[in-house]
Amino acid sequence: MILYIFIGVCSLIWLVEFLFRIPKISNLSNKYVLITGCDSGFGNELAIQLDGKGMHVIASCLTEKARHELGSSLSRRSSAILMNVADHGSVQEALNKVREIIPKSEGLWGLVNNAGITGYGGAMEWWSRDEYKRVLDVNLFGLIDVTKVFTPMLKQGRGRIVNVASICGRVVIPEAGYCISKFGVECFSDEIRVQLKAFGLSVCIIEPGFFKTAIADDGNVFAPVRAKWAELSPETRHEFGGQEAFESKIAKVSKSLDSLASRNTGKVVNAMEHALTAKYPKKRYSVGYDAKLYFIPLSYMPSVVTDFLFRDD
Repeated sequence: MILYIFIGVCSLIWLVEFLFRIPKISNLSNKYVLITGCDSGFGNELAIQLDGKGMHVIASCLTEKARHELGSSLSRRSSAILMNVADHGSVQEALNKVREIIPKSEGLWGLVNNAGITGYGGAMEWWSRDEYKRVLDVNLFGLIDVTKVFTPMLKQGRGRIVNVASICGRVVIPEAGYCISKFGVECFSDEIRVQLKAFGLSVCIIEPGFFKTAIADDGNVFAPVRAKWAELSPETRHEFGGQEAFESKIAKVSKSLDSLASRNTGKVVNAMEHALTAKYPKKRYSVGYDAKLYFIPLSYMPSVVTDFLFRDD
């Protein structure tokens, strides 16, 4: 009997929240949204999707080639600009460009901090301080810098900040830099959500599981590890099990990623859109079956459980 009551209460709570999240904001055609990391993947798809819904999209890309290609796919109401989130000067230049695009009477409705790079797999000792810093400069410090620079325009627009973290901001998968940066994104987002609420701003976090994007491509994930392995001394390679053990581990991780990674990237893009357009957005969007059914429950487990599952043997 108690079990049925529990299921009934949970179902009612889920239904109430589902209905609560349905209403959308009005006047989408008057809203300006800045998205970082639009060269490919989620950012690229989101820019095209929001442009198709009538919003004014300002899509920032790292390369001129990507900027040109995306710009040709957007309507005349939207723009593609260059910005390197890890370079403060570039962020300032982007701010000046955005000020030129948005009418002075309007503010910035949405900022989607999507730009990110992978970390480095393998042992902590293999990677230098600068290699750790490279990941943090893009994924965390770049996100903080962009947020700080554009906050005055966001206050004027009384809109939304959407920060793309990861399920790896909840559960650590051993590598150099990526999980550290995403834990930082979670922490920073929770901090500013409380601070900026008084100014009418909402802060949402997107926590994707594993999806088939460029950042999760085998080449991007494993090429740096193989290159670093080749640089290690014979003594160090022996210490970590030798070539056979290394290749076996690469194959194991590759198989795991392939089995977990979803090709339905639209789920993440739709979560981003909801965070920007819903009247009552969620604070966190955990996206993907692996995120909801495996990693989120795992994040509440005792450390001994996660240590066992991610043991390096």
